[in-house]
Amino acid sequence: MKIFEMSDPDIRLFRDKVEQVLIPVGSLEQHGEHLPVSTDSIIVEYIANMISKEIPSLVLPAIVYGVSYEHKPLFNISISSSALSDILSEVCISLIENGLNNVIILNGHHGNAGLLQYIPQIVERIKFQDSNINSINYWQLLGRDFDHAGFVETSLVLAIRPELVNMKKAKKGAEDHTLLREVTSSYLNRPSSFTKITKNGVWGDPSYASPNEGKKMLNHVINNILTVIRQFNDLSKRS
Repeated sequence: MKIFEMSDPDIRLFRDKVEQVLIPVGSLEQHGEHLPVSTDSIIVEYIANMISKEIPSLVLPAIVYGVSYEHKPLFNISISSSALSDILSEVCISLIENGLNNVIILNGHHGNAGLLQYIPQIVERIKFQDSNINSINYWQLLGRDFDHAGFVETSLVLAIRPELVNMKKAKKGAEDHTLLREVTSSYLNRPSSFTKITKNGVWGDPSYASPNEGKKMLNHVINNILTVIRQFNDLSKRS
């Protein structure tokens, strides 16, 4: 259920029935000429809502501001990693204070990934109590090489919000950095690094993307995320 649409009594009634709270985290950054800057946020919020239909969950509105300095000078609205860490930690603390200790941070943007692993440490140090906070980078469960505004992301948005995709403007970008994909966590943390890889802001080829392929990928990743969440919950019950 979307917490954004619920009243206080509804939340209190539903609180004891949910297995977790889902916090989608995305970005506002360029995704080529054909995709909206909200691409990461659109994808991850959709996935969170689909998961909530399979496992009883409260879904928070997506945090759409991420760490995207790597896209300079192309469009990005970025906050620092420390600011995002503070926001997520404070949100998790508020959830705990409202009796919601089981939290999944569902991440849709690569630049956010590094800080997420430390949120449980920060929260438990401040609250001095156990919590069950975990994070998932959805693209790691796609079962294929990821891209940026290429075939994968374009297909996903075509499946979710096709009216926001302008395929007439879809252009192929860099594709010849196979090994660089393995070390992007270090290189892409540097401001303006992305445009050195690909001048047009696209990593991959969106020209043959399709909504049907997007639906297949969504089904695959949602099933994998459901499996991981159930494993998190099983481990939590053992403690």
